[in-house]
Amino acid sequence: MLKPVTSVVVNIHGKSYDIALGPGQTPEGVRQVAQLVDEGMREVETSGQASSALQTAVLAGLNLVDVLFKLQSEYRTAESEIGQRASRLASSLGRLLEQDQLGILDQRSR
Repeated sequence: MLKPVTSVVVNIHGKSYDIALGPGQTPEGVRQVAQLVDEGMREVETSGQASSALQTAVLAGLNLVDVLFKLQSEYRTAESEIGQRASRLASSLGRLLEQDQLGILDQRSR
């Protein structure tokens, strides 16, 4: 019988970490997150902005959260635009149905 996977080993910035899986997490999902963190740390390291591994990690974390906030803002904007468009569409459909019903009533009264 296969034992359920409860952790995954990832490599971030040249070091291996055994990460415990939380509820709903998958090994692949944790690997993808670790890859993003690793890439972010390498970008900071390449830019020369940090003088220690800790500074590199902190700046990479800040950069990732900045990206997250921008994506959340874009999502809220898109969600709002979709809501506005859906409202206008529903209003237009309501008017068309009303006109259609009036047209049917007019035809019946003739």
